[in-house]
Amino acid sequence: MRNFILFCLALSLAACSGKTDADQSILNEAATFHNEAINVQEQVEPLIDEIDSVRTVLIKKMTPEAKITAQSLDSLKTAFEQWEENLVEVPGMKHEHHHEHDKGHHHHHNSDTKDLPADQMRDLQQAFLTNIKQIQQQTQQAMEQAKSIQ
Repeated sequence: MRNFILFCLALSLAACSGKTDADQSILNEAATFHNEAINVQEQVEPLIDEIDSVRTVLIKKMTPEAKITAQSLDSLKTAFEQWEENLVEVPGMKHEHHHEHDKGHHHHHNSDTKDLPADQMRDLQQAFLTNIKQIQQQTQQAMEQAKSIQ
C-alpha cells in the first residue's frame, strides 16, 4: 500500500510539475546520475564502516606513515558523511535505496533544490556522482595503504 501511495504521489508531482518534454528528458538523465551515485555509495559504505577499526590498528603502530594514513581515512569518512548529508533527490523521480547496514545513511528531499532548472539539477547530480567516485577511489587506495602498514 505504501509503495502504491508513493507511486501515485510521484505521478502527481510529475504531472503537476509543468516540465516540458525536454526538461523531463534532462531530469531523467539527472535521475540516472543520481541512481549511479547511489550504487557507488552502496559499494563504499562497507569500507567506510571499517575505517574506525582500521584506524585503531594504525594508531597503535605509531609510525609517521600509519598516522598519515589514519588521518587520510578520517578525512575520507568525513567527506563521505558530508556527501551523504548533502545528497538530494531529483524531484518527481522514483528512487530505490538499499542500505545494508542502515546506520543513519540517508539523503534529503531538499526544498532548496526542487525548483532548480532541469539542466542545473542534472549538473548537480553529475557532480554528486563525480564526488562519490572520487571518495570511492581514494578510500580504496587508503585502505590498501592501511593494510600494507598493518
